[in-house]
Amino acid sequence: MTIKHPAAATVGFWKGVGVRLPQGVFPPGWFLFCLRTWLSVVLALATAFWLQLSSPGASAVTVMILAQPLRGQVLSKAVYRLVGTFVGAFVALLLTACFNQERGIFLGGVALWLTFCTIIGTLEKDFRAYAAMLSGYTVAIVGISCIDNPASVFTVTINRVSDIVVGIAATAAVNDFFGSPTAWEKLAANLHRTANMVRRIAREAIAGHGIPDEAACAGLAGEIIALTTQVSYAKTELPDAHIRLAGARSAMVALLEMLSCSRAIAYVLRQGEVSGPVLTHIRTAFGDGTPIASPRQAVADLEDLARQAHTTEHAQGPTLDEAWLIERSMALLSDARWAVDGIDAFENGSRARTTAPDLKIDQHHDVIAALLAGLRTLVGFSIAAGLCIISDIPATYTALSQVAIILTLAATTYNARGYGMGALIGTPLAVLVAAVLNFGVLPQGADMPFLAMAIIPVVFAACLLLMNPKTATIGFNAGVFFFVILGVANQQNYEPSAFIDRNVLYLFAAIVIFISLVLLLPPSANKRRFRVAITIGHDLRKQFEGHGEQAGSALISRHYDRLCRILEWNSYLPANKAKTRVFTRLSSLDELNVELARARRHLLRAATIPSIRADAEAAYRSTIIYNIDAALYRMRHKARLLLEHSADLPHGQMATALAAVSSMVGAIRLLEHNRSAINLYDLLPIPDQRWRAF
Repeated sequence: MTIKHPAAATVGFWKGVGVRLPQGVFPPGWFLFCLRTWLSVVLALATAFWLQLSSPGASAVTVMILAQPLRGQVLSKAVYRLVGTFVGAFVALLLTACFNQERGIFLGGVALWLTFCTIIGTLEKDFRAYAAMLSGYTVAIVGISCIDNPASVFTVTINRVSDIVVGIAATAAVNDFFGSPTAWEKLAANLHRTANMVRRIAREAIAGHGIPDEAACAGLAGEIIALTTQVSYAKTELPDAHIRLAGARSAMVALLEMLSCSRAIAYVLRQGEVSGPVLTHIRTAFGDGTPIASPRQAVADLEDLARQAHTTEHAQGPTLDEAWLIERSMALLSDARWAVDGIDAFENGSRARTTAPDLKIDQHHDVIAALLAGLRTLVGFSIAAGLCIISDIPATYTALSQVAIILTLAATTYNARGYGMGALIGTPLAVLVAAVLNFGVLPQGADMPFLAMAIIPVVFAACLLLMNPKTATIGFNAGVFFFVILGVANQQNYEPSAFIDRNVLYLFAAIVIFISLVLLLPPSANKRRFRVAITIGHDLRKQFEGHGEQAGSALISRHYDRLCRILEWNSYLPANKAKTRVFTRLSSLDELNVELARARRHLLRAATIPSIRADAEAAYRSTIIYNIDAALYRMRHKARLLLEHSADLPHGQMATALAAVSSMVGAIRLLEHNRSAINLYDLLPIPDQRWRAF
């Protein structure tokens, strides 16, 4: 694969540097990642010492928080970190100015701000979520550190921002010098990989072979949707990011549509009524899966097939199932063209020859989960703040910063328990290592090179733990808080009493974090799956009423994102057949929502064609569903009429009519399949005579 990147600057020497060790313990790229992180820490500390910053260890903390294997991840995180820091610093100044005399009210304001940022961060994704979290705990770090001396808040804020800028600059400089792996290269490779998998499924579907089940297809769709994260990373690496990333999004949307088309084709060939001549024509048009010259050519070829279908045998033309197959095959060929053109545009930095109609990729939002995460942060921080106020020991407030950081960061993941365990294990580990260095190693030397060599094992170990998903939270806690626990300063304090007094508080904070994340309102996989099911049912009922969301890339991407969320929650539940049945049922119900939305979109377009306007409007009204049996009868009847009356339409218009008929047939099939579930869950709305479609 060759990718033209005008700004690609790598240092060839470093690409060959590496140590071959067992891959199970040492993942690929571990050595260079650890080396880059260590050099960034050393550069940040040296710069902070040279500038005489009050807390040089905070610069190293910034580097450890920014530590990511890919350059785009680092740069994106750095940008959002800077934005979040400035917002948080402003709020800290505001709260301190307003409530500097009322400790309880001030901490209450901090708790409410943390809660708000946690909710926003939970609903957002990628590093936008991180920026929201950071703006929250920056208030705690800046504001609480000067709670006993409000007059110093401006100086503390300046020092905090300076530490962060130094850490960001050091990380960016080291990563650029080393030519660290780029996010855009990984994005290109993953686009090719997922495209090949989707094309393989499409070929199997057309050939009438078995394709992966709903769970496997949803997992593949989840991989495609997850590429949006790499898209956000690549923004900071590409000078022509707007053009390239538009191509990447077009390809991603096209791949999701191809997946849906393939599943529909596999179903109709397995369950539908399709004649041999029609099937032969379809397979001939598809060929070996190589994308055709343009989507228009696919439309023209398959429109001709629809006209010619059964002309020598039946005067009525293709059956409903055949129309469904023809249109889905037509869409599959068009989507394949969009996918190829989108990937080419991303790789070559040119505008795509053809693009998908809309490029919005959306995700499922669990508002209840976000509110619960905010409540967890509010209660956990309030408990810690209350204990500090009751104890009336000024030094205890230093522990609140750690509590705020972990509670807010833990809200972005389902594995809140993992963060709690990471704090409970990582913090004592960091204290132990810091004690060894502070009393056994650092007194032996007094210069920067000595400090740099002393922290090599610590940084390397933390990075290795970060690269392993099972130990990532431990590595984060140990690596980030090590420099705070060590108390790195221009004049290092080697007094055991000061070390003990400081770090007893951090151990206390770790216990509070563990209790808050593990015992207080722990996330429930069953409840989260149930909330997804409620959302699907609500959206489907609105679709039955005719008020549902319009079809498009946002709807289909959210459909697959919901299925991925259900799969994720299922992975935390005991293995049994029940959760598989639940997933299959919810998948089918949400697919019905998508098909009804698609039917209405195409029927509205068909209603603009004068010769079939009346048929399209009648078909549209038939998709308003209050009774399943009556709806099935009406939809079949109206679909047949629309198909018959569209036989003589010119090119383009006939494709619109076929798309409308096809989506109606898909909705009919799904209605039949989900009849019992719809009645069981009482999803049918009560008729409203005041509403009219036209």
